[in-house]
Amino acid sequence: MSQLLEYTYVQPEKEKRYPLPPSVLRVASTLQFARIGFCDFPKEVAPSLNFPFLRQLNLWWVSISEDVFSVVLSGCRVLGNLYLSEIRDVDCLSISSPSLRIIVISYLFEGKGELLIKEAPCLVRLLLSCPGGEIIRVLRAPKLEILGLLSPCISEIDIANIVFKGSIPSRSENPICTVKVLALHFSRPNLDAVLDVLRCFPCLEKLYVIWDDYVKAEMKNVRQYEPLDPIKCLESHLKVLVLINYEGGEEDVGFAKFFVLNAEVVKEINFGVCKNIDIDMKWMTDQLMLLEAENRASQHARLKFGSSSASWFGSLDTRDLSIADPFSYCFVDRDNVTAVQLLA
Repeated sequence: MSQLLEYTYVQPEKEKRYPLPPSVLRVASTLQFARIGFCDFPKEVAPSLNFPFLRQLNLWWVSISEDVFSVVLSGCRVLGNLYLSEIRDVDCLSISSPSLRIIVISYLFEGKGELLIKEAPCLVRLLLSCPGGEIIRVLRAPKLEILGLLSPCISEIDIANIVFKGSIPSRSENPICTVKVLALHFSRPNLDAVLDVLRCFPCLEKLYVIWDDYVKAEMKNVRQYEPLDPIKCLESHLKVLVLINYEGGEEDVGFAKFFVLNAEVVKEINFGVCKNIDIDMKWMTDQLMLLEAENRASQHARLKFGSSSASWFGSLDTRDLSIADPFSYCFVDRDNVTAVQLLA
């Protein structure tokens, strides 16, 4: 039986890193969970890196070459979860793994760099928090179901031959039909941009749209919405819409109202309201009137108001990457029952 162990090496002086300690090699054959930070992976240790029972690997602020990284992954034969953050002294990483189910990326490179996911037949979720400069290419991930945050801050994402540059997708005859949960991260409500993205995910069931002033990148070359060109997921698949940092102003209402009036099978529209807004019964009643809730396309839809959390990625528990919906805590119900308004 393998032991459930954790190895973490953290150097207090953030700019100073040391070679991977020999103790890692001694316990490698029993590790199931490893968190390694502020270390250098020398090429000399690569042939000795073998983690037969490792199920989750977290690497942050480490220096590692492309070749050594590939050797590490090839030695992780049952690896399910991979977390990468601030990888140093390399501008390209390649991933091929028959077992990986979850990849989480946060501030991947110091500057510009490319992550190539060549072969990931079991990959179910790809979670991103990249401030800019990264290029992410997914060549083969036939089971990908959960994706986000897609943001204009990410230079380029290429999935199944659809290229998203600043979140604007290229035209493609091969939409991504496996993705069921998608999270988008924009600076402000931009309906055309969101609908442009939705055309690429015809089987989408749950959509998060997060508005955040931190996102400074502008959306360029967005195709205008064409009512005569239907969006498939709105007609037959989208069940849940979550809007984060909703304030109830004219832009917010206009964005949300489109989905109220056009999402034909939606069951829930959750409004994650900014904490500076006082959600009382009058405010909610006014919002329902502005949203034309009585004319909603799906008569079974429930409109629900609650508070929204400040930051998705900052609160992600990297010890439990398999949580059913990694974006779900963005929407937080208020304890006060008057803060929720349901339409039966």
